[in-house]
Amino acid sequence: MKKKLLLLMLTSFLIACSSDSASDDSQNSSSNKIRKVEEIQNDFVIKTSEYEYNSAGNISKLTIKDQSKFYQTTFNYDTSNKMISWNLKEYYISSPSDVIQQLNTLEYTNGLITNICIDRKETESDYVTNSADRISQSYSGFGLTSIKHYIQITGGENTSCDEVTDVDTEEFFQYANGNLIRYEAPGTGFSDEYYKIEHDEGNNYLSGVKPDAFRYSMGSQVSVNNLKNINIYSSYNDKLTATVKFENTYDKNKNLIKAVEKYYYAGSTTPSNTTTMNYYYY
Repeated sequence: MKKKLLLLMLTSFLIACSSDSASDDSQNSSSNKIRKVEEIQNDFVIKTSEYEYNSAGNISKLTIKDQSKFYQTTFNYDTSNKMISWNLKEYYISSPSDVIQQLNTLEYTNGLITNICIDRKETESDYVTNSADRISQSYSGFGLTSIKHYIQITGGENTSCDEVTDVDTEEFFQYANGNLIRYEAPGTGFSDEYYKIEHDEGNNYLSGVKPDAFRYSMGSQVSVNNLKNINIYSSYNDKLTATVKFENTYDKNKNLIKAVEKYYYAGSTTPSNTTTMNYYYY
């Protein structure tokens, strides 16, 4: 499953803490581990993400449910607690017997994930399709610079990762002071747009999730701070086409983000879409 950073940026990264977790600021500030995330529109919860951790304090499971689909990711470690792979199970809630199962194996270079090798098995109406896929990631001293998504090879049950060589799409990233400030993904369906991003000074809620490889394995590098503003421009004429604004509320120590209101503006001073996010902490 090829998850683009844009999707992560506008959904799972943009969430906040609910009323019951807001009642105990001191407990939240001491543990700082995210437990559950809710995304709400029109007073309905449209998506939840639940985090679990192992005895070493590393993330062990991530379960995501939206209005139509279920995703469960289980993370695997070696004896030194290095993340080596994760298993993903994905299906439509209305059809749980039609399921996609993936084993995603991590390859490291100088301590950074440079390849994610994907073995996928898709079951639909009792018909099984096997495929192999690959994602490669490049870095500079300032962080993640690009992600290449390759064209999967379908039908070969024993196809190896190094046989997946044809690039499909590529995402580009630019960082400053630990924060993503520009994102572009030509040829992914967003080819006519690029994004300039501003952050506040609050701690990103995923900064407490260990190990660091988790953030890279999800196809992105989490910024140090939280989103404040995203300006969306046309790649053809550099014209501003839309703006996403965020109102962030923190706990009394300004340590944990407690609430986010997200407003999407496109050609109007009135937001066309408003989303509220809720964060629960251990």
